[in-house]
Amino acid sequence: MSESEYQEASRQQWSDAAKSWADAAEQEETGASGDATLWMLEAAELQPGQRVLELACGAGRVGLQAASRVGPDGTVLCSDFSQAMADAVAERVERLGIPNVSTQVLDAQQLELPDEDFDSVLCRFGYMLMADPRQALRESARVLRPDGRLVLAVWGTAEENPWLSLIIDALIDHLNAPRPEPGTPGPFSLADVDRLRTLVGEAGLVDVEIERIEPEQTYDSLDGWWEEILDVSGPLAAMLKALPDPDRESIHAKVAADGKRFVSDDGRAVFPASIVGAKMRRPSS
Repeated sequence: MSESEYQEASRQQWSDAAKSWADAAEQEETGASGDATLWMLEAAELQPGQRVLELACGAGRVGLQAASRVGPDGTVLCSDFSQAMADAVAERVERLGIPNVSTQVLDAQQLELPDEDFDSVLCRFGYMLMADPRQALRESARVLRPDGRLVLAVWGTAEENPWLSLIIDALIDHLNAPRPEPGTPGPFSLADVDRLRTLVGEAGLVDVEIERIEPEQTYDSLDGWWEEILDVSGPLAAMLKALPDPDRESIHAKVAADGKRFVSDDGRAVFPASIVGAKMRRPSS
C-alpha cells in the first residue's frame, strides 16, 4: 500500500470511529489515556495567554483541558486529518461554550500553518500512526516559536500493552498474515526510545526528556473490553468488523481465553499498560 493509500484508508477508518469517540468524550476519562493526558499537560508547562496546537486531536480531550490552562487570553487549535473528528470537537466546543478553542482539518505531515505560530504543540497517540512521523515532527518543529515546547505520548511495546496486542495478535494469527515490519505505522511503532530520540533530533528539537508511564487499562469485563475495542480502535475495528461473523467470533473467543489471566475477583479486566511520554523544545536560535 502506498503512503497516499494508507493515508486515505486511515482517514476513513478514524472518521468511522468519530461518533464513538465523541460519545466517549462525554464521560470522565480514566485509565491509560487519562494518565497520558495529565502527564502531557504537566510536561507542557502551559502558561496563561499561550497559543497551543493539538495534532491528531480525536475527541479533543487534551486540547480542551489545555484551554483552561492557557486561560481566556490564550488559544487552542484542535486539529485532526479527519473532518468527522474535527466536526465532533467543534460541536462539543460550541455546546460547552469554550471561547478559546477552534478546530481545523490538518494533515500533521503537511501543516498549512505559518512558521513559529505556537508556544506548544501537543500530540497524544498520533505520531505513531502517521505514515511519515519524521516529516510530521519536522512540521511540528516548524510551527513552534523559538523555545516553544512539543509534548507527545505514544504507546510502549506490544508486550507491555496486552489490552491491545492480544487482539492484534489474534487477528494476525487468524488471517495467517505476516507480522508488521519494525517502524510500520501502528500503535507500537514508536515504542523504541532510541528511534524516537533519533526522529525528534532530526526534526531539530532539543532538550529531549523521555519518561515511562505505567498505568492500568481497566474494563468492566472481558466482553466490555472487546466491545470498546470494536467501538474506538479505528483501523483495528475496521478490520475486525469487515470479517465474516464466524471469523470475528473465533477471534473473540481466542482473546477472551487469553485475557482470563487479567480478570480480577470482581470480574473486571485489569491490564497493564505502558506509555512513552516525551517533551522537548525548539531551540531559540
